[in-house]
Amino acid sequence: PMSCMLRVSGENFDVDTFLAQSQLEPNNVWHKGEPRYKNQIRLHSGFSVIASNADMDDPQQQVEEVIVFLKTNQNELAKLRDFPNVEEPILDFGIRDRDVAVQSDRFPAELLHLAGSLNIGLEVSRYP
Repeated sequence: PMSCMLRVSGENFDVDTFLAQSQLEPNNVWHKGEPRYKNQIRLHSGFSVIASNADMDDPQQQVEEVIVFLKTNQNELAKLRDFPNVEEPILDFGIRDRDVAVQSDRFPAELLHLAGSLNIGLEVSRYP
């Protein structure tokens, strides 16, 4: 898994039309009705973009790179926010479990403000 992915989808999201007019470079695109897993089909269309390539062992570097990603792509992400049928986009931070009593990773206000203003939610996926 990549360290931080922006995932965008919607049941009636026209992913091809959006991407044709966007400068975002997806690393994965999927369409409603396509096979997903055994005996399952996709219920949504969407795409994902790498927001940070920092190591999963370095969440602070991920956060710094994602802030740069959000600032650099602010205009494209505003188009995404305003595009019809986009359900909440998610920044999914992949973070490896550390051998500590309490694992705590911080999201600074700047990240929350940038993501929130673009209607982008945050998620943490933990990996052993």
